[in-house]
Amino acid sequence: MAITTHIWDMFTGIGHMNRTFILPVSATLVCIGFFAPGVNFAVAVVPFIFAICANDRVIKFLWVAGYFGWVAAMSCWGLLNLGYPAAAVILAGMLSTCLVALLYARLGVGLVSFLLLPIHFIPGNPLLVAGSVLPGAGLQGIIVVILIVILVEDLSRTWLRAVILLLTIIFGNTWHDLTGHSRPEMAEGPRYQTLDIADLNAVTEYGYNDALERQMRSGHSYITGENLIRSDDAGAVAQWCRSVRARNITVYLGVQDAETGQGQVWEFSDKTCPAPDITYAARTGIPGLTGGVWLMDGPQSSHAPAFLACFEAFSLWRWTEVLQLRPQSIVTIANDHWTEPLPVGRLRRKIGAQFERLLSVRVFHAEARKTMLVMVPEQGTIQ
Repeated sequence: MAITTHIWDMFTGIGHMNRTFILPVSATLVCIGFFAPGVNFAVAVVPFIFAICANDRVIKFLWVAGYFGWVAAMSCWGLLNLGYPAAAVILAGMLSTCLVALLYARLGVGLVSFLLLPIHFIPGNPLLVAGSVLPGAGLQGIIVVILIVILVEDLSRTWLRAVILLLTIIFGNTWHDLTGHSRPEMAEGPRYQTLDIADLNAVTEYGYNDALERQMRSGHSYITGENLIRSDDAGAVAQWCRSVRARNITVYLGVQDAETGQGQVWEFSDKTCPAPDITYAARTGIPGLTGGVWLMDGPQSSHAPAFLACFEAFSLWRWTEVLQLRPQSIVTIANDHWTEPLPVGRLRRKIGAQFERLLSVRVFHAEARKTMLVMVPEQGTIQ
């Protein structure tokens, strides 16, 4: 009993430490969970456990602010690199962090996470961690996590909240073994091999496209990162059409809509050129920059793979929309130039891994000027 009491005192001591240290400790955990190689994304969500167990609203606020402070910092860094006024961007980032953390402190983690779910342009919903809590549970696992958190937060005893959360995580990760049910197998479908293209350089965009094309082998299908060309660049479109015909390849190319900034995927192949098909168009973007408050219209790939464009990979709502299509695989396409040197691509991969665990669907990633994907033939790998 004394040992149990001692352990509990240690836990509550962490959750209710001197308020001066809560915010930096929270921010450190989030930084590690977001960016550290080989560390599960779930580490970044640990501050929410302490927020759930805390009774003091100020303490709740501080634990949550460390998480959304990093979300805001990444967004602000990208906007600053795009040339937006520093004072306005920093002020907006601070206000949005405080507002969201205040809502969590007053209304609770479960309820606010649920309310933020349909707001597609708000990135970083902590429910993105559902794959580590209830692996293999499917989309309903997100609802189960919401309900458990709401019910737990309604309990009066702090120690009981912590125990139930701990048991939920343990049971969620072991119930297949405990009940004798087999773990869900990965969905059958196309698999892709990642090709490193970070060393490719050229003076002009046309030169870079030519260098990229020369990395592609005849008879294969490729997927590039986001925004390699603009939709109004007729010369680049013609260049890619000539290449796919000459090399007998299919290329799903990241294209930026010249009018709206919307990220798109165009299929360049012998059957679609000289007017390549728009296979996919992003439904979510950065409001005022590449998207708006409402979901955008456009083709949505209903075959393998399904696509998510850059910012969409951080939107829980877009993941739920795409997963309702029951895709055989999902590919995120990205262009992280504006957020460098922050390793945003690593965070995107960690979030993708959460949905691989939650739904047993393979997630692949193509990053402009860093990696591209090639479909792996059934007999093995690309040599």
